[in-house]
Amino acid sequence: MLPINRVDTKVLCSVCGTFTEITGRVWQRMLREPLYRGPRLLPGEVQRVQDMSLSLEFSRAELACRACRAPLAPSPRSSGHAPLSCASCGAQHACRRWPSAIPIAGLDLGALLLGEDAEAAAEGAEAAAEGAEATAEGAELGAAPPACAQCSAALDEGALVAGCERCGAAPHVVKQSSRAARPPAPVTWLIASERLAPISGHSAVVQEGLFDWREAPRVAPLDDGGFVLLALASGEPTAARRIVDDVHERVALALEPDLRVRWLRRDRVSGPAGRQALGLSCEGERIVLYAGEGHEVLDAATGASLEKHATSSAMVPALHGREARALGVHVRIDRGRIAVVQGDSAALPGAVLSRRGVKAVRRLPGGGLGVLSRHRGVRLDVVDPRGALRTFLINPRDGSLDGLAFSVSARGLVAVLYHRRVRVARPGEEELRPCLDGSADRVWRDSVLLAADDGVWLFESGSGARRYAPDGALLFDAEIYPRPKRRGPAQLAREPAQKRVDRARRHRLARPSKGEHELPEAARGEVARQAKWPLRALAWLLGRSTLLTLGLGLGTGA
Repeated sequence: MLPINRVDTKVLCSVCGTFTEITGRVWQRMLREPLYRGPRLLPGEVQRVQDMSLSLEFSRAELACRACRAPLAPSPRSSGHAPLSCASCGAQHACRRWPSAIPIAGLDLGALLLGEDAEAAAEGAEAAAEGAEATAEGAELGAAPPACAQCSAALDEGALVAGCERCGAAPHVVKQSSRAARPPAPVTWLIASERLAPISGHSAVVQEGLFDWREAPRVAPLDDGGFVLLALASGEPTAARRIVDDVHERVALALEPDLRVRWLRRDRVSGPAGRQALGLSCEGERIVLYAGEGHEVLDAATGASLEKHATSSAMVPALHGREARALGVHVRIDRGRIAVVQGDSAALPGAVLSRRGVKAVRRLPGGGLGVLSRHRGVRLDVVDPRGALRTFLINPRDGSLDGLAFSVSARGLVAVLYHRRVRVARPGEEELRPCLDGSADRVWRDSVLLAADDGVWLFESGSGARRYAPDGALLFDAEIYPRPKRRGPAQLAREPAQKRVDRARRHRLARPSKGEHELPEAARGEVARQAKWPLRALAWLLGRSTLLTLGLGLGTGA
């Protein structure tokens, strides 16, 4: 195991003398959760993040001296390179600015790093010097020349500094060195920043429990920057039978751009989950909810029901991106081209009208139009409400449009999701830039994309809801996992993190099954007795059969 005791692009192994590279992208993935969840942690709460073979534990703590636990106060005007001295005991603590070679989204450039190990090059030189001393002592005592700890090749004095000529391990640490026998233990280093100040409760004003759904919700942006969610909450059986009908809670929720709840509608529906929330679309001042039993038109400002109708086959094309009403015209896809059904075609740019291979058209917030087409590549044409055109080229690896989704915010932020990658373009930009990449950034196949003015939203099954900045910094997380109970300082001091982990593991292993937990004590004993009587009857029959066989054997022998 290789402890990472310093923020750097490479880490030195003191056992074999080789370097392990850690790219800035890996640091970005590892520190995204700590930077977001750190200010929200309770005192003494420890959480863990894992990325492939890397593991990081983090908690929130005050800056204190490791020797006497006295508070440390770094000067905001310090250069960040001089050691930080404790005013109480005089202990020195390594301190430096966050390295500019590892930019992290959501972390200011003035952040300080405290408590790290020495630089890898300096540590390697110190290890080489220690190995040289050990070699000199061995030569005086008549010992054999040192060997490489990695490939066992014989080494001369030059290899102690230059490295092994056979395997290239550098800097070299000889076997006689105490560092090779005892790898360094992990140390705790701190990130000091004003952005990591404690936050009481949630930073967003969304009430706890609103983000609760089974499948990924349907999402539609509003013209003012907000958005509407249509989701199914967890279902429950209607009767204690083997075959039951689920009763679901269909939730339609409208949020302001600052995540304040504008209106909320809850309906109880029964039947299979897949037929209860088919789709959602926004048409300016109206919101249309599509379901199996029909569609309902709501007021975008208040959520009041305006009308209800049976979902006809004529409305399905609008739901699947075959028709759209934007820029004062009604357009539809006709044999791979855009055809104007109603309105003045002069409102659309000529490049959009002449586009071939059109696959989807969408109304954008504010009345713009988004056109996704495939002809000599995949193109996304974004027409803003004033008629200006922006064209983006998308190159999926397999050339298909399966799983490809796009979203545009009210102010013109473009986001595209394909192959579990999210790329964004800020207003005025003509090229998509990477934002999130694959499962390491928690982008799943069922992710639903929504572009906001300050970043992108991702919604998944199981109440997953997160918002990221265009550079990939985590801005909001629904935090569906239960928070630990607040414990006193004395209890936290007596109980280390490993002990809490072991106690939780024992609790999970000793916890009874769901069926036993739901039965009272008397009913549990009755069930146990009913389950044992077949075994008792079988034992009685086996005993009788044994005695009868023994009696017959004795009679035959007599």
